Amino acid sequence: MIMEPTEVNTEVISSYFSREIDLSCKFIDLIDELNSSLELLELPKSIQCIYNPTIYARHTFEKYVCKYCNTKKQIVYFGMNPGPWGMSQTGVPFGEIGSVRDWLRIEGPVGKPSKEVITRPIKGFNCSRTEISGKRFWGLFKDLCDTPENFFNTSFVYNYLPQQWMKSNGCNITPADFKMMEMEPLFEICDPIFIRVLELYDVKTIVAIGKFCEVRAHRALKKYLPDHSIQVVYLPHPSPRSVNNNNWDQKARDHLKKYDLLKFYANSQ
Repeated sequence: MIMEPTEVNTEVISSYFSREIDLSCKFIDLIDELNSSLELLELPKSIQCIYNPTIYARHTFEKYVCKYCNTKKQIVYFGMNPGPWGMSQTGVPFGEIGSVRDWLRIEGPVGKPSKEVITRPIKGFNCSRTEISGKRFWGLFKDLCDTPENFFNTSFVYNYLPQQWMKSNGCNITPADFKMMEMEPLFEICDPIFIRVLELYDVKTIVAIGKFCEVRAHRALKKYLPDHSIQVVYLPHPSPRSVNNNNWDQKARDHLKKYDLLKFYANSQ
């Protein structure tokens, strides 16, 4: 069942495409379908706790979708899954709290997952931790675009998996930490939904954030959309855990310039 978003501003309209009033609802339906399938998925035993902010942070997740994902988009920034101090707290992809509240202008109540790990509490917008990946990601586009509207005119952000996985002690686990064979049941659920998201928004370019997403994008397209003309390009992940990643901002700019994507963002010249 889709919860009705409360006082959501849906006025961000792409200058490149005509308005489709129900596009955000179609996207949310896909996420609900994805979540229903994930509920039945048997995961490796090392995964002891799962947070899904598209469920318990539904209010702010829907704000993000209805405010910024309500028109066709040429470009999708394709991430893997929520981070503990970002989307898991705010319901927004790469959702570092300051960026979400102060730049994207999204804020609201956040509930609790059914099972909460004491070392990874969900405090919503009262969380005092900063997610560096989200701060770097949205900080880059704040510098390039000035306003969120200049980013979302042509682009949006989508996570392959809406779940954060943890060990019993709260240690973060990602799909990239497992062998590909172990994740095949997950791929069979997430790949088709990803393809339907691409079709829904008429995406022309996938910017895969990190190697896992680059591989997943190519394989999903090959299997489910073999005659596609969608471009897949790579962007280094903004995580500080990545080797030699202190200058991520410049690396990201260089990659966007290489693939001729800077032209889509107003302040990039």
